[in-house]
Amino acid sequence: MTVPDTGTPWLRRFHARPGARLTVVLFPHAGGTANFYREWSAGLPEEFASAVVQYPGRETRFGEPLPARLEDLAAGAAAALEGHLTGPYALFGHSMGSLVAYEAARRLADGPLGPPVRLFTSARRAPGREGPASGVHLLDDDGLVAVLEKLGGTPPGLLDDPDLRSLVLPPVRGDYRLVDAYRPAAPEPLDVPVTALAGADDPSVSPAEVDRWGDLTTRGHVLEVLPGGHFFPVRHRAEVLRVLVRDLAGAV
Repeated sequence: MTVPDTGTPWLRRFHARPGARLTVVLFPHAGGTANFYREWSAGLPEEFASAVVQYPGRETRFGEPLPARLEDLAAGAAAALEGHLTGPYALFGHSMGSLVAYEAARRLADGPLGPPVRLFTSARRAPGREGPASGVHLLDDDGLVAVLEKLGGTPPGLLDDPDLRSLVLPPVRGDYRLVDAYRPAAPEPLDVPVTALAGADDPSVSPAEVDRWGDLTTRGHVLEVLPGGHFFPVRHRAEVLRVLVRDLAGAV
């Protein structure tokens, strides 16, 4: 299958969907890459296309510097979407990606694309509801690897290899730095409906904390609690896609 080039390093498409009527834009977690979502577009109905945001500093953008602020990261993604997206769209972010998607939605709402039809957040507290800065980016490499393994995103022992660490850990550390520095004083509610997803056994954020995304919408929200820890979308991808398709019913 030939998948068309998006024309921007910010966006990747893994499956062609020429007849799609809505695009789901996917934002990775801290240290995550576009490949995290490779199989998602294949699992969506034919009327949905997907576009995955590729952050600087990894995979196809290895060597590019990460922006200084999470808001700047969102602004870059929003500009790319305005230049390469047409028609209705929804935003989905996992963990840090929830914050980037929220900030991108704020910028897109007043632009030529208009607001997304829905914002999906996953495994993340809402802006303005964060606790103290985690300081994860200040840990040494062993400490950082221990955090990743505890969250379940990295199999134990995978990052024992020094060469792999040198590739993986810098963007992870940079992303955690962005998250720690992101502390908006007065987050703005969106005129966009929100679905907030939580892992029942997530050690980093409880379903009750994820539910506070309802404070940041004037259009109502849904809380969906699924089995699993912080990376529940990996093991329970089919269930996440079911929620996504359910809550976008009527938007296409």
